[in-house]
Amino acid sequence: MLKKDIAHYYADEHVVRIIAGLVVVISTLALIAHAHLAVLFLVIDFALRAFTFQPSPVAALAKLIARALQLQPYPIFAAPKRFAAGLGFGFSLAVFILLSLNLYTAAWLTGGLLIACAVLEAAFRICAGCYIFSWIVAPVMRSIHKKEMKQTQNET
Repeated sequence: MLKKDIAHYYADEHVVRIIAGLVVVISTLALIAHAHLAVLFLVIDFALRAFTFQPSPVAALAKLIARALQLQPYPIFAAPKRFAAGLGFGFSLAVFILLSLNLYTAAWLTGGLLIACAVLEAAFRICAGCYIFSWIVAPVMRSIHKKEMKQTQNET
């Protein structure tokens, strides 16, 4: 049970980068083909990775690829990556809606941003969502924690 609990806090850097590469391929092909269902697949996949602890199809494939390449696990803190997956969910949902409304230029621009972020992660280990997490979410969480600590100290 401990191993499963730990898995909620850590991710494998190699798997994350392979996922990003797969997102680049799927997103690019989906935009070229105006493939609504492929984009919907990405929406669901990002939702699974960002909002649940259920395995996503892209993550499962990435784990198989990492195992086939015999990459040793490289654990990293998962919270920023889950936040980034939430941003990916938002972008892919926006692309799906824009494609559904036949707003192809807007879909390409939005999808292009998603693809650019995925390329940065896959090729250069630069996680745009992780930077946003560290600039916005982490400081807010620290501030809330400090307030709770002061309140707890005042009550005792």
